[in-house]
Amino acid sequence: MNIFQTLKIPDLISISNALFGISAMLAVLDNNHHLAAVLILTAAIADGLDGFIARYIESGELGEHLDSLADIISFGAAPVVIIYAIYGSQFPYVMMGAVFVYFICGILRLARFNTKTNNIKDFEGLPITASGVVLASYLLVYQKYIFSSAIIILTLILSILMISTYTYPKIRGMKTLAFGFVFFIIIVGSYFINIEITHILSTILILLMLLYLESPIMKIPREYYDK
Repeated sequence: MNIFQTLKIPDLISISNALFGISAMLAVLDNNHHLAAVLILTAAIADGLDGFIARYIESGELGEHLDSLADIISFGAAPVVIIYAIYGSQFPYVMMGAVFVYFICGILRLARFNTKTNNIKDFEGLPITASGVVLASYLLVYQKYIFSSAIIILTLILSILMISTYTYPKIRGMKTLAFGFVFFIIIVGSYFINIEITHILSTILILLMLLYLESPIMKIPREYYDK
């Protein structure tokens, strides 16, 4: 059978996720770091949409593998390239080590996830998508102000959380998912209207992501994510 005939709608969305990640890295080559960060957020929309549609339309034979490969491109490789392009000149070897650690932890996190059943209610370790979103939103807001030492610390914290055994809830509630999709789309759209609006919305996104990062400690009730 032709490989293209095995693809279904969720698989095509996974491929679009990967293309957004590749586009983010190409944007870095054009020295357009803001666009690169926005493209990572766009990849996150595709990743969420992929998972949502897969509940109702079965993925093809390659679905699970395509999803993981797309995630490592968009939320593993793309953030690494952007961070190093912006801050690598300050402490090149230290920064290189930090992004290598992040990428390795991202791969390990995805590999561990692929060994688990799809019926689990929680993620073990911070999802790599969440890590990529945190880095992208920070870069959108603080790119001109954050020092390389701060981004190194943030990158290493996210690396540790990805391979940790902390449990992070899967967001399954229709209202929560709808809010997330709309909010991300508004952020991406605002980039093409007014970058200052993007900065404000990205700041709100950072605060929301901090709540998610702290959810294992705060023990936010699961019902909050299932609404």
